[in-house]
Amino acid sequence: MSDLIVRWGGLRAVAALAVKILIVIVLALVVPLLALDPFGATHAPAVEIHDEAEVVDDEALRSSLEGIGFRRDIRLAVFTTDDVDPYAKSDTVFNDAVLDYALNRQPSWISTADPDYWADGLVILAVSPQGRWVGCYFGEDVKVDLRTQQQIQDAAKGSFRVGRWDVGLQTMAQRTADSLGRPIASTEMAVFVAFMSLAAALVLLAWMFWSRHEARDAYTQARRHFTRITTDYDATQIRAGTIPADDAHGAQVLARFAWFEERYAGLVRLFGDFGSPRGAQWFMGGQRRRAQVLAASAKELDKVDDVIAAASAFLTLGPGWDKAWENEKGPVREDLASYTDLCTSVAESTRLAHVSFDVEADRAWIRSREDRLAAMTFELVLRRITPSAALSELDVIAADVHHRCESLARRALEADTSSLGQERLNRYERARRADAYRSGGSDYQGWWSTSRSGRVQYNPATTIRVNSKSAGLRAPGLFASGTGPMPGFSSPVAGLVTGYSKASTYTPPSSSGGDFSGSGSSSHFSGGGISGGSSFHGSGSSSRF
Repeated sequence: MSDLIVRWGGLRAVAALAVKILIVIVLALVVPLLALDPFGATHAPAVEIHDEAEVVDDEALRSSLEGIGFRRDIRLAVFTTDDVDPYAKSDTVFNDAVLDYALNRQPSWISTADPDYWADGLVILAVSPQGRWVGCYFGEDVKVDLRTQQQIQDAAKGSFRVGRWDVGLQTMAQRTADSLGRPIASTEMAVFVAFMSLAAALVLLAWMFWSRHEARDAYTQARRHFTRITTDYDATQIRAGTIPADDAHGAQVLARFAWFEERYAGLVRLFGDFGSPRGAQWFMGGQRRRAQVLAASAKELDKVDDVIAAASAFLTLGPGWDKAWENEKGPVREDLASYTDLCTSVAESTRLAHVSFDVEADRAWIRSREDRLAAMTFELVLRRITPSAALSELDVIAADVHHRCESLARRALEADTSSLGQERLNRYERARRADAYRSGGSDYQGWWSTSRSGRVQYNPATTIRVNSKSAGLRAPGLFASGTGPMPGFSSPVAGLVTGYSKASTYTPPSSSGGDFSGSGSSSHFSGGGISGGSSFHGSGSSSRF
């Protein structure tokens, strides 16, 4: 194996990348070229000139037409005639004239296998200078659709209108050559297929490089988290040893630490299996997913590491406990902010509904809990309350917020005694029983705000108290502590605010409706299919110019 292939990640990776590049080339070049098919037009037509109207130079026109390349052998007949009534109102008069000429003067134009069709391999380009008609007719093996026939006729009309009959017929022949034998007969469809194939090639190419970028970025993040975990591993074990195992909250953290140690060994193996990709290996299928799994695992363990550090500092009131406590209050403060929003929503909706309702008691309770959080911080500083008791009180406050939010929403809806109010209450109750609003189907945002303090950030993934975004939720024994009352699992109440807002603004859909009427139009060119005989079904059409 050459050094270049080794540097690019090995034969397998290079081969896989080469296959993807080949697919891109096929989609970007081969498929569009096949759809448009500019190749293979090497067959000179067998030209016949039947200039009954005597308007063209037979030899010059023959020479020009024989120089046009077709994709298959074609018998190209040019027919001019003035034996057409220019004032005839029938839109098949020219078709009839061409068929009559074939039956009486050129029987070889008619198929011997089935006289109801033109002969195989035959293309007739016809014009009536005096009647102002142009037409094209095809054997069954070379026929094209009516749209293409119209395009062939339209290509010559500009020349025919100024009496340039030779040029018009040459233009018709060239357009016919462009249309016949293509894999996709319709020019519009061929262009569409070519465009879609090129777009698919660009999407695949973009996906390849996006996937490579995402894989490299995920691997970089995984290495960063893993480096922090490894560097702090000994310190993490020491911190875990300081966490009291006889405390319910400490036991919860230690359950996550046991899971952390088990996962750490697995993470080391994952990094060993992943290796150090290079070159074409970043483009291999599944590499992005594997790198993202690696990054997610390392990130979660890094967060558990932070939880252990925070628990050790706070539960022992060691250095940095105040920062851990501020982060710990985050979910409760976010819930209190959501409760405040619910009070505002209830006050506004009941006012609009002309319902007498007072939320001041709820707002007073929110202020009392905010004051209590501040007092708890002071008591922790003075060692008047233990860290474990502070965490347990946070559990109580969080449970109270959920209970009070549900009660406030229900009472506000019950206050509206109208039929619409009852329907809104029923909708809220049905959703509540289905647990749609208890957690809101969402996680903590990681911030809360008030008019005085603005937005305050915290990290819900690294709190000691467990919530829906906590790291290490899959740790065995996390919710089976035998050290006392189970700590609570905190979930956001923001969904209750959304649930109340949806229910309180519900309005039945209007049953009235109106009829929609539209009009469309269709158009077609004058001159239909061959009809100069009750049973002739040959392909072709004509139109005026």
